[in-house]
Amino acid sequence: MTKLVWHIDRAKFEFENVSDIEEWKSNPEVFFEFTPSSADEPGDDLFEDVYDIEIYQKIEGNNSKVNFKVEDDHVIVSAWVTVDVETTEEFNEESFSEWADEFGGWYSATISLGDCEATITEDDGGEWRIV
Repeated sequence: MTKLVWHIDRAKFEFENVSDIEEWKSNPEVFFEFTPSSADEPGDDLFEDVYDIEIYQKIEGNNSKVNFKVEDDHVIVSAWVTVDVETTEEFNEESFSEWADEFGGWYSATISLGDCEATITEDDGGEWRIV
């Protein structure tokens, strides 16, 4: 089992209906999604049972942090989350970094605002680290 940290410094969410921002603010929830098989190269040499890994969890608790601010008609979110993933013997910092940066591993993770009709319209990209 390997602990990984994913973080995004800035993700701009636009709501389909701007009035939904107030409702979301009353109970703000941010969710983390991770599916390594959605990367350009799924990482079968890095992760055990790579096609079975589908993480969807609320970002909360001691192993995560989320901040947001409302600007005009959108929400800006920054977040980090720690996840435990079964890795192979070939997994190491260099191979993981190469997968994350060059083989689309950055594309395998994202955040969402749960059931809200909001989509990311701008972001600075997510980054992976090994704990």
